[in-house]
Amino acid sequence: MHTPALTIERIYPPQLDADNKDDRETLRIHMERYDFAAARLTGTRVLDMACGCGYGSDRLAELNPDKTVVGVDIDPAAIAFARAHYQRPNLSYVCADAETFSSAEKFHSIVSLETIEHLPRPRQLIEQCAALLAEDGQIIASVPITPTLDGNPHHLHDFSTRSFFALLRPHGLLPQERFEQIQWWQFKGLFQRRATKQHRSEGVGNAVLMYYRRHPLYLLRRLASMLRYGFSNRYLTCLFRTST
Repeated sequence: MHTPALTIERIYPPQLDADNKDDRETLRIHMERYDFAAARLTGTRVLDMACGCGYGSDRLAELNPDKTVVGVDIDPAAIAFARAHYQRPNLSYVCADAETFSSAEKFHSIVSLETIEHLPRPRQLIEQCAALLAEDGQIIASVPITPTLDGNPHHLHDFSTRSFFALLRPHGLLPQERFEQIQWWQFKGLFQRRATKQHRSEGVGNAVLMYYRRHPLYLLRRLASMLRYGFSNRYLTCLFRTST
């Protein structure tokens, strides 16, 4: 099975260098989110919405052998990789659009990590998740809560804690437990221009400068974030349940 090209859109663990501190940190924060979710799953049916190449779905299934985990992603290559590399008796995958995926059976827990900011219609995703949720079910989701549009061309929306929570509130889903992470910026190779990338964040600085040329006022948002958080990105993972 061929591993897809190295980009900042998706994490493929085999592409990460175990001897590289930045790569280890990238994988660590992603796995920590899944561990947070895995420890809080309820019921028997779990959906990992926009599961990517499956490493996170595999973690959910590994730590919850009593539950059935379904990973869904729109990318056929990612799903093919997941099926080839991450297999468990309680784990399966479906290639489908997260905004339109349907299931005859409801899910007791829905996990969707670092997904919402990628989609053109975040409200549609949440509506779909709410429709798939069993009675008294829960959603565990995450978003970056510092600006990312300048550094990641695959991100379509910025979120704050307030705007993140506002997405789920209309469905009666309120934050119960929170997990915030810090990822310090990686400066090595920031302005590198190689035909083949050797690190997923390589060359990001060039994209940032191009973004500011098109959206100069966004630089003010970045500067405000830097004054508050320094040279770091912040991520918020939260468990949402209906109010009782």
